[in-house]
Amino acid sequence: MLGGPSLKVDLHTGAIAEGVLTFVISFLVLYNILKGPRSPLMKNLMLSMSIVTMVVVGSDYTGPSMNPANAFGWAYVNNRHNT
Repeated sequence: MLGGPSLKVDLHTGAIAEGVLTFVISFLVLYNILKGPRSPLMKNLMLSMSIVTMVVVGSDYTGPSMNPANAFGWAYVNNRHNT
């Protein structure tokens, strides 16, 4: 069976975790674009590091995914979407 992101905590904790992660990554992206370094290479490096950090932080709660469409796709493939 294929693996993928799955909810590892109760529904409310998972929703709160995804909301916080989405807010933080959106804030970091906007801050990096507006006040970040002028070098495109440094901007890309900072954005990549922030995304990897948020995925690692959120992996204990909802698996390695911060994209609802990706998570639903894996749930559909594994037949766990009927909750």
